[in-house]
Amino acid sequence: MFQLPSLQTLAKSLLHTFTRYKWIIPIIFVKTVLLIWHNETAFDDKNSRYLLVRAIYTAFIALPLTLAVELAAERRLWRTPVKIGILAILAALLALFFFTLAPEPDQDDLYRFFLFMAGAHLLVSFAPFWGVNEPNGFWQFNKTLFLQILNATLYAVTLYIGLLIAVETVQFLFNIKFLFQIEQDLMTVIFTFFHTLFFLSKIPEPLAGLENQSDYPSGLKIFTQYVLLPLEVIYLVILYVYTGKILVQWKLPEGGVAYLVLAFSTAGILALLLLYPLRKNQHERWVNLFSHRFYLALLPLIVLLFTGIFRRINDYGITENRYLVAVLAFWLLGITVYFLFGKKEDIRWIPVTLSVICFVLPIGPWNIFQVAKNSQLEKFHDLLTEYKLLDRHGKVTGKAKMPAEDYEQVFSIARYFTSRDKEALAGYFSNLPKNRKHDYQLDNAIEDRLRDHITSSKAEDFDNYMSYSSRHASGMQSDFLIEGFDHLFFFDAVETTITTHREWQIKAEDRGRILTVYKANNKVFSIDIDKKIKELNKKFGRNNTEVPASRLFIDNQNSENRIRVIFKSIYLNGQYYSCEGVFLYSDLNHKK
Repeated sequence: MFQLPSLQTLAKSLLHTFTRYKWIIPIIFVKTVLLIWHNETAFDDKNSRYLLVRAIYTAFIALPLTLAVELAAERRLWRTPVKIGILAILAALLALFFFTLAPEPDQDDLYRFFLFMAGAHLLVSFAPFWGVNEPNGFWQFNKTLFLQILNATLYAVTLYIGLLIAVETVQFLFNIKFLFQIEQDLMTVIFTFFHTLFFLSKIPEPLAGLENQSDYPSGLKIFTQYVLLPLEVIYLVILYVYTGKILVQWKLPEGGVAYLVLAFSTAGILALLLLYPLRKNQHERWVNLFSHRFYLALLPLIVLLFTGIFRRINDYGITENRYLVAVLAFWLLGITVYFLFGKKEDIRWIPVTLSVICFVLPIGPWNIFQVAKNSQLEKFHDLLTEYKLLDRHGKVTGKAKMPAEDYEQVFSIARYFTSRDKEALAGYFSNLPKNRKHDYQLDNAIEDRLRDHITSSKAEDFDNYMSYSSRHASGMQSDFLIEGFDHLFFFDAVETTITTHREWQIKAEDRGRILTVYKANNKVFSIDIDKKIKELNKKFGRNNTEVPASRLFIDNQNSENRIRVIFKSIYLNGQYYSCEGVFLYSDLNHKK
């Protein structure tokens, strides 16, 4: 008969988890508080939000690293002073990480955070078993972690959906307006606090006894054998057919194929890890056969991987993603050679080597960010030099017409630095605006200077791209005034679309350049989108998502109606215009 656990049992389990992970529970609590604090901080209070982001990054990395130390100490029976000493070193490293983050965390900081997070989680997988010859214990431990992550996620998702429905029901039935971000805060509590606590409570103990366990979940075998492996075979056939096509046509592969090969390899290695205990089972001899054949099948695909990624690097230079893929290509080659020719197949080397890569790539002179920036700067310099656009002082001068591919690459590099080192390209240009109030002013100025000096052989594709919105405008500048209007409807105008609402129509004409408003088939007024874009371009550059809302609406009034057209966004792409927004109106005759 099914019985619910008693409150006493739940309390006992909770107390045991708190006792076992007494250094981790405070981190979970702090992480939850920081996330809620961030949720409740006003968007225009950027200094506070940036500081919270730095603290959140640090707390997120601290949790798996501390867990790895706790589990290693538990398995190796470290004395308390030893564990505290290691935790103190860890705290110092985390403080160093916090203070080395940019005051306004950028894309590099986000990339570094994800790499450290991946390395920290991989560290948890092997920390208790490194230096201990317990391969089965290592597998049993990670099997439990894998299944419990899925289990905890299922519980958390179910709980969140149930509570979210309850919150929405209360709001609907009782007309209650919460003074805080209830949905976000609820998600934070469940997926940060409850999810982590539930997961920790299921980590097996004692860890030393796992080596003697021999149970293998039948569901795991069914999933791997009848779901994961057939998918692997399908992808293998596709990639081999593509390889054959390349050989027949005798041309280099597309750069994007590198990601497909990595995805296939990752899924295959995961399948092998899930099947690892069955390799010695006399009834499952196919596992050993599959393992050997899989790594043999990888060899031609690794050649394809190297060809694809290094072609991409040769054509467009190194970026963080290409650097990472290239490193993983060498890692995959090393792992394949190890499992094909190594005398001892120790699966622990898979997470160990990946963890080292994740921790090493963001630091040192070889760090992924500096190498990528240097490569993109070199590519930018080479392109300008090739078209004789640099004077003896290294400043951009003269004019040149480029093929569309080179033209787009120049601007792609300029946009690459927009989210990273905004000053990296400034040295190539004279007379850039000084005393800039906003970062986008420098980005727009650099792109405008480039357009002054270079044109594309397909200029209509690139020269006339502009976009404006108030999506990232701060504070009151993002608010639209709707007072005094009785009705509204949304519209989306692209080329020749017509939006209809009751007796009203908004018709896009002349490739979207003109918006004409009709009421009962009678023209009310027209809006020249091209004129509006020119006004915005003069004030805010070619692309801007921080345009004050007050600059994105147009009013019109006659004897019958008062109208306001609010633009959420406006675009010019080549010769085509598009926009979306809100149409507000009041019937003045009805009010009389």
